[in-house]
Amino acid sequence: MDMEIRGHRAEIVAARITFQHAQESFLLRCRAQNLSLLTIGWYKGILGAFGCFLEAHGIDSPRDATPNLIRSHLDQRRVSGHKSCTIVGIYGALRCFFSFLARERMIPASPMSLIEKPRKERRFIQALNLDQARILLAQPNHDTYAGLCSWTIMLLILDSGLRVSEVLNLRRDQVNFQANSLRVMGKGGKEREVSFGSAAKQALWRYASKMGTITGQERFFVDQFGRALNARWLQERIRAYGKTAKIEGVRVSPHTLRHTFATQYILNGGDAFSLQKILGHNTLDMVRIYVDLADREVALQHRKYSPVDHMGVFAGERGRVVLRFGVKENP
Repeated sequence: MDMEIRGHRAEIVAARITFQHAQESFLLRCRAQNLSLLTIGWYKGILGAFGCFLEAHGIDSPRDATPNLIRSHLDQRRVSGHKSCTIVGIYGALRCFFSFLARERMIPASPMSLIEKPRKERRFIQALNLDQARILLAQPNHDTYAGLCSWTIMLLILDSGLRVSEVLNLRRDQVNFQANSLRVMGKGGKEREVSFGSAAKQALWRYASKMGTITGQERFFVDQFGRALNARWLQERIRAYGKTAKIEGVRVSPHTLRHTFATQYILNGGDAFSLQKILGHNTLDMVRIYVDLADREVALQHRKYSPVDHMGVFAGERGRVVLRFGVKENP
């Protein structure tokens, strides 16, 4: 009898919980887990949009969010133009949110258990070819600070596959010139070591020598006033360089440089497992895409440099092989 009473009281308490209170409790849990500010902000944005959706439907408690209502929200985001990968991310965030509420007994059960995971479209990743990468690197003016800085960053990403956030958050004490390596803080606060080549080493050393030591600033890459760089600044400069270089058919961005590194790594004989470690991926799923991309690049190169095609050979009639300089019968 006492258990029934306590269970009934728990249901009454859960019924009184507002979505705002549930969201605050979940975000508190995220902070207690020491998740990054970026991740917490991501959760907050997704839950904020979902809360507005519930409010528009006259719902103030998370326990009233039915599976069909959640499906409607996901569909609304899809119709509004969000990509499939974004929809999958929203689904994952809501699943984590409602699982937390169920564990905390704020709701009887998670409605997400009845909702199928949205299908994620497999988009073909575009990367720069080597000629495009070379002409892109030729655009910055090294006589200006902005040109030297952006050129060094582009070269580093092409050589190491770092994310934009990892480059811009790189500290001076994380660059080891003797070992040709960087200690990088990746997603989820996971630290990893990434190597760089001799060309990147020279570029980093040249940049560091020109910048010198800035009192109170630990960042390796800073603006001309010694302040931390903004990701938007870097994206806009690289996009402008791509436009000046007249690169077409591929988006020119810092992330494209990361894709280019990964593709060229596989093409140059690197294996998927070491690439996964370098890029900081938890699984091989993303790396398999780069392997497929490398395979496609090999096929394109074969069509471009096919030995027989360059011989000027074409098929004749009745099993004959006809050459431009004569005719040779098949034996």
